[in-house]
Amino acid sequence: MFRPYTNAPDGFVSNTLFYGWKLYSSVDIRYADTKDVVTCSTGRVMLIEIAMNFLAVYLALKRSRHALLLAFATSAFVFWKTFWYLVMYIAPPAGTPSFFTDNYGYLGITLIFWIPNGVWVVMPFLAMCALWNRLALPVEYQEQENNNYEKPPGLSSLSSP
Repeated sequence: MFRPYTNAPDGFVSNTLFYGWKLYSSVDIRYADTKDVVTCSTGRVMLIEIAMNFLAVYLALKRSRHALLLAFATSAFVFWKTFWYLVMYIAPPAGTPSFFTDNYGYLGITLIFWIPNGVWVVMPFLAMCALWNRLALPVEYQEQENNNYEKPPGLSSLSSP
């Protein structure tokens, strides 16, 4: 998970390959802490989401009927994980330490924290909306749409009685 390299103060790798991460962690203290359990956990979940997205692309190339459902599920995971993460920063209970650094004002926090994280909420939501219309077809169109995919051997078309 490259955490030691992302926050190295003067390392070549941290100033080039991980520059975006370093900039982001200059605002979000959780990302600056290499032992923060929340960011370590979400990082592991991201690895699963990446694998699921690659599998969804592979299934789409194979014209599998499972591709859309997997892409929808993965988008939902990304949406809700990011939404949950952002909610931790909205009106935290009194006495809770702030996880924003004092290095930036509201504009810096908006540009470096809220907008980039907002993309990770908006884009999966748009993908879910687009996929929902493909997944929630009216009954009369489902059979027609499902005929566009390869069916496993032995699976015949379902007909209504």
